[in-house]
Amino acid sequence: MGLRRQFRKLKSYLSKRNAGPDRKPRRRTLEAFAAGNFSCDVIVPVHNALEDVQRCLASLAAHPGRFPPRVIVVNDGSDAETSEWLRSFVAQAPRSGGTSFELIDHARNVGYTKAVNAGLRRGTGDFVVTLNSDTIVTEGWVEGLIRCMIADRTRGIVGPLSNAASWQNVPRLYAADGSYAINALPEGMTADQMAELVRRSSARCYPEAHFVNGFCFMISRAVIRKIGILDERTFPQGYGEENDLCIRAAKAGFTLAYADDVYVFHAKSKSFGSERRKTLSKAGNLALRAKHGEKHFLDLVARSKETAPMDAVRRRVEAALVRAGAVAGVTAADWARSADGLMGQRILFLLPVKGGGGGAHSVIQEVTAMRRMGVEARVAVRQNAIERLRQQYSDIPENAELFVGIDDDTVVEIGGGFDIVVATIFSSARLLRDIVAAHPHVRPAYYVQDYEPMFFEQGTDRWQEAHESYALVPNTLLFAKTDWLCRTVSESHGVPVHRVKASIDHACYRPGVKQKRDGGQFNISAMIRPNTPRRGAAETMAALARLKSRFGEALEIRIFGCTDQAMAEHGLAREFELRNLGILTRTEVAKVLGWSDLFIDMSTYQAFGRTGLEAMACGAVAAVPREGGADEYAVDGVNAIVLDTSDLEACVSKITAHLEDPAGLRAMQVEALKTAIGYSTHAAALSELMLFGQWGAQVPEARIIPGPDAEGVSAARSA
Repeated sequence: MGLRRQFRKLKSYLSKRNAGPDRKPRRRTLEAFAAGNFSCDVIVPVHNALEDVQRCLASLAAHPGRFPPRVIVVNDGSDAETSEWLRSFVAQAPRSGGTSFELIDHARNVGYTKAVNAGLRRGTGDFVVTLNSDTIVTEGWVEGLIRCMIADRTRGIVGPLSNAASWQNVPRLYAADGSYAINALPEGMTADQMAELVRRSSARCYPEAHFVNGFCFMISRAVIRKIGILDERTFPQGYGEENDLCIRAAKAGFTLAYADDVYVFHAKSKSFGSERRKTLSKAGNLALRAKHGEKHFLDLVARSKETAPMDAVRRRVEAALVRAGAVAGVTAADWARSADGLMGQRILFLLPVKGGGGGAHSVIQEVTAMRRMGVEARVAVRQNAIERLRQQYSDIPENAELFVGIDDDTVVEIGGGFDIVVATIFSSARLLRDIVAAHPHVRPAYYVQDYEPMFFEQGTDRWQEAHESYALVPNTLLFAKTDWLCRTVSESHGVPVHRVKASIDHACYRPGVKQKRDGGQFNISAMIRPNTPRRGAAETMAALARLKSRFGEALEIRIFGCTDQAMAEHGLAREFELRNLGILTRTEVAKVLGWSDLFIDMSTYQAFGRTGLEAMACGAVAAVPREGGADEYAVDGVNAIVLDTSDLEACVSKITAHLEDPAGLRAMQVEALKTAIGYSTHAAALSELMLFGQWGAQVPEARIIPGPDAEGVSAARSA
């Protein structure tokens, strides 16, 4: 099976691109937003749980914002204490200026859906929010939701990010058991502080959605006019009613989105016990299937699991938490417990390869960072390669102690001297198996660098070995640095894969001095690796030839990664002016990237695309393949050029357009630097050490793939 055919099977892992007609907001809408001329109703249904209700209404009163909402509290037959408090609160609430409050009082409980509909019938605002009474809203929340709503004239329903809101979760989507995570606020951080962190980290990309969680659910008045309110007959107790509205709105031509610059805290309701909640969720799920058809509903569920756009949002939030010194989901006490045991343990990474590639760089630079933290970590390499690797990494002062030499006769004995042994390539999984079999105290792990079965023809011995490597050693902790790689391995092999942070060694990869030009002249570099078909050597050379033909002397091209002899053996023509630098060390690569204005990677796919990110750290714009995990860092047209490398003409045309806009390319170089600075060896090593510590100390898990099945979707309101 060819690489491109294999990738057609992996398309579901990749984000969908917006297409179709112009969907910009109308000028009048933007003017109304700027003038603060929109009105918003907030419907808060209440049934007991007084402490949650008090916090919710207090937060509403404290955050009126630019669009002070009209809050309609619906007391749905609460107990006497809650009912009396609500009447007193609303009676004493201010009637003018800021947030206003009014009360609808039901003598008996009529159910969630009817309670919300009572508020919807009374509301008159341009927008209406149904808000669970176990939420805490934050500064600018209404303004942010409206901004998301009017960003697209087709938009009809939007929701914020939250700690516990299924698809809208940050920083973790899933818990260790595969259910949706309930993310605690980082220690010492308030909901408002978390909201500010989310706002500052946001790209305001407003990921489109098929379902919006009902805990905080903004609906435009246009949706209500066209399709009506909630279906209280089919969903009397809730659980499915907002998903039904989402499906109906989409059928009517409206789009849905997540406001990735808004955060609302969700405490999770105490209105129903867990067993009652499961029963209602299942009933709602069945009702949705019956109403909208099994096939249509399950198709929407499947598409909802394509979470790449929101995963990018989560990565930005995670990065912001790291910068703020608050590691998502793990308290200082958790880390102290895991660190106490971990710092005294020895960790061995198995790297029986020649080195020099991106995966080897990751392992070596991150183990170096661990050692600088005081952890006894080493890299096991083939004895006959150890001196060459020490020379290759001569810029690392500690490299004499970093590497330990192994061969087939000594690897098991050497591995037994460590507490954690980590495979890093499919061929090292067999070594890990032998070490664990001989030394049961050793905990096995696998740092997945790529999806290696795709390197070989299916059915061959090498393919079989790579395919079996992920589940070869029982109870192995698998981890990888991109969501794409986590999903690919997890869904192909049925094993959980944890995500850790990627790294850049900024001591090596740093901005170079660019030539000062009047404009229209550029330096381009590319890595040519003809021995690896998926790296697109022929396609890269063809693209460079066409670019050189178009720009002539205005373009200087340098390539690296192979010799002239290797190029000739693979039939790679050099019919245009370029300079081949041959096989380079990483410091030499860094100099080339620092010289470059643009680095081109025409690979079929990249599991991560380290050289692209290294180029960005050196101040170059990276042109990277759309397929795979480069979306970890690459935002098309903002900090990078994202290519459909299956279409050579389109790639050349796209790169040409950017080269013809020198000012735009310079602006992208600045954004590239800003992106790359967020990746460090220290943060990556720390994420791996924390994962090891959590594994041993049984503290909260890092995010695990895969997620829940369709049964979880009808619980999106999470009452």
